[in-house]
Amino acid sequence: MYIDVVRPESWDELNDSLKTQMGLPDPLRARAYKGIAHAVFEITQGSAQFMAHKKAIGYIKGQTPVFDHLLPYYYKETYEVSLLSHLQVQDVRAWVDGLKKDTNFVVFAEDHPVTGELYPFVDELDKILNEKRIYSFRISHANHFHNQPQIRPYSVRLCSVSKELAVAVLGERFRCPPMMVQSMEWNHAEALQEALLASQGRKLNPALIGTFESALSDVAQPYFNSEQSRLYDRAVVVFKDTSAEALAEKTFAKLGISNEEGWCEVDSTNMCHWSGVKMFSSWWEPKPSNEVLRGLLVAGPEILQNPQFVKALRESYQELLEEQTWTV
Repeated sequence: MYIDVVRPESWDELNDSLKTQMGLPDPLRARAYKGIAHAVFEITQGSAQFMAHKKAIGYIKGQTPVFDHLLPYYYKETYEVSLLSHLQVQDVRAWVDGLKKDTNFVVFAEDHPVTGELYPFVDELDKILNEKRIYSFRISHANHFHNQPQIRPYSVRLCSVSKELAVAVLGERFRCPPMMVQSMEWNHAEALQEALLASQGRKLNPALIGTFESALSDVAQPYFNSEQSRLYDRAVVVFKDTSAEALAEKTFAKLGISNEEGWCEVDSTNMCHWSGVKMFSSWWEPKPSNEVLRGLLVAGPEILQNPQFVKALRESYQELLEEQTWTV
């Protein structure tokens, strides 16, 4: 038998511990959430309700899917929604100057959740929004593991730690109260350990990533060109004329590792792998073709350090091509 209530102080205590563990100085604060989508929902909806007189928002789209599902609410509530694709960002100040004076917040991403692409306009946009006292909600899928920008007074950095944990770092002037997160059950020790392990397991290795992508250039196209800004915590290549899911699983078998273990270090946008067809193409700009989604493979530094990985990947690719070839 148990008493079906939650002690709200447990969330406050976890937030204080996360702040200490992350080394955040005063007056910054931390808030824990049940994943990045939950964090985005609470922060944006909390701001909308707390400052209900400000009926305009801005959104840089085409970077991340975690805010798209909230847009219908703002349209229904007759907010003025200023949308701008990240592909169209040229003069950041001109765009911000064009926002309504009663703009509540602007949402944008620092990095791409799949490829790790970094967006060069982020810091300038954050700075200008702070100058105009507009809340700047910046989503970080992985950039926070490697880069620590200044958190300005009107900024909130929403950091994805894992599928089930996100931490928002609040600037000094963010005052919106939580909505429901304080009424959820939290395991203090597990959350702190999860945040610690996630931060320790992320490393940048430009040399390793570059060598791997170059070594496969005859069979797989590197996703990035040399001029694009990116996180070197993952290799991103697109295999031609084959399924990245089937390729990865053949490679795992050659290396003697289980699919479960292998998919912890390798991933793909292959639609069969995800049993879905809309989860990437509905928000990603420029929209990737079905061929790119089918063959895109993402690999982390740990498996790239295996000296047999490239060889096994090449052999698997050739075998798949032969299996796909019709003979008469």
